[in-house]
Amino acid sequence: MSEKMEYEAMKDREGILLNANESSVNLPVDIRKEIAEKIVDISFHRYPEDEASALCQAYADYAGVKPTQVIAGNGSDEMLGLMISLFIQKGDKLLTLTPDFSMYDYYLGMHEGEIVRYERKADAPFDIEGFIQKGKEENVKMILFSNPNNPTGQIIEKEDLCRIADTFKCPVVIDEAYGEFMEGTMIDQVDRYENLFVTRTLSKAFAFAAGRCGFLIGNEEMMEKIRPQKVPYNVNSMTQCAATIILSHKEELLTQCDLIKQEREHMIKECKDFNDSLLTLYPSHANFIYGRSAKKEELLKKFEEAGITIRNYHDNSFRITIGTPQENEKVYHILRSFKEEFQ
Repeated sequence: MSEKMEYEAMKDREGILLNANESSVNLPVDIRKEIAEKIVDISFHRYPEDEASALCQAYADYAGVKPTQVIAGNGSDEMLGLMISLFIQKGDKLLTLTPDFSMYDYYLGMHEGEIVRYERKADAPFDIEGFIQKGKEENVKMILFSNPNNPTGQIIEKEDLCRIADTFKCPVVIDEAYGEFMEGTMIDQVDRYENLFVTRTLSKAFAFAAGRCGFLIGNEEMMEKIRPQKVPYNVNSMTQCAATIILSHKEELLTQCDLIKQEREHMIKECKDFNDSLLTLYPSHANFIYGRSAKKEELLKKFEEAGITIRNYHDNSFRITIGTPQENEKVYHILRSFKEEFQ
């Protein structure tokens, strides 16, 4: 079994922050004002509405499903933890990818489950046959991975995802935290596969990381069984209010998502000649770019001197969130100067 990964909460709050895959811009002022006007009417002395009905209806409208197929959570992390708590007992195995989101390890450890990792190379196609064989050999009780992958930005095609859901009888959970930055989704397949679940969040494409709001979407019959198991009052009244308003402005906010994708593709194009042992940047379907460097510490020092924080991993890899055009231009110049100095 691979070494356990630990989640590291982001502590840096100064300078240019390109380490947590947050939106590069705040919610528009008019939306923030609308939220402020509504929040003053909240009954702060009362507990939140337990089912978050208005919020689930708003997200169901956005996702194209019934509200009974949606459970809202304190971030999609809570929904991932809920699924693990329901389907993993001591000694049960969960199959995921490596690298992938380290919070899976966190929740699995709480229930004394075992993690099985299938290596996903950043520069190679996904080996669906090898993945399925691994899952069968290990007799896994749950499958969970991010798509697009965090941190590589790679995707697994829908055909392969459907094959996984069709092959295994255990829950298959697709973490689509970065779903708005790719083409397609597995949400439209949850009615087809009873064991298929998708998690989503408002933290990335909807610029609402401060609100901690996420969702679990699944087959209606399965969701009816899962809903009573969630923590009561798990989404506070302020988040319910703000998130519902945010979703009412989804068309406006998703235009910013399109701009991020354009900036991402521009960055990849500008850096396409960097791919060698000194510095490699990989194509991405998310709001970040994943890279590797043989001289990573020297590269990190250049970013630090420029007041830019990026995500550093324990091996030779790193991840850079797509920022504003001005921030991305600074990133590009740092990468270019690094290549020129150490080549």
